[in-house]
Amino acid sequence: MKIYGVTGMPLAGKTTVADIIAVRGFQKIDMGDVVRKEMSDRNISAGETGKFVNQQREKRGRSAIAKLTVPYIERTDSDVVITGMRGLSEKKHFEKDLGTEIEMIAVWTSPKKRKERREKRMREEDRKGQDFHSRDLRELENGVGKLMALSDHVIVNEDISIEKLEEKVDQLLEA
Repeated sequence: MKIYGVTGMPLAGKTTVADIIAVRGFQKIDMGDVVRKEMSDRNISAGETGKFVNQQREKRGRSAIAKLTVPYIERTDSDVVITGMRGLSEKKHFEKDLGTEIEMIAVWTSPKKRKERREKRMREEDRKGQDFHSRDLRELENGVGKLMALSDHVIVNEDISIEKLEEKVDQLLEA
């Protein structure tokens, strides 16, 4: 089983990159979707996302969201792309539990561009959750910067077309 992990700051384009990889035959597992499903199952509102994630990490350790996600990965028998990893401990947990190395892709986009995307997207957690700066700080505290720095590949997703982004992903997959 080949597994790619996609990481980056909120609104950098992680899901878009994972979607491109999924179209190329990979099963996409979005850790954010796992969090939203787990919260829904517990009747927790989207405005409490940061609090929920932090509580899970306090109770189950830094790799808590990876622990919630592993069963979703184990249900598939195809190659996988995991999006939304926030820290090195999550990557290590996946590798240990799944018995394979994960090739990491960091997606980078400037804060200015990410703020513009937030205004267009406005998911419920964008409207009711932490403000932009606080959310970035939470992600950095959770280790996303370190994971990005240690990634195998970096995709700069700044003012490029979807076609150009697809080209970058295809070059990475062919390497």
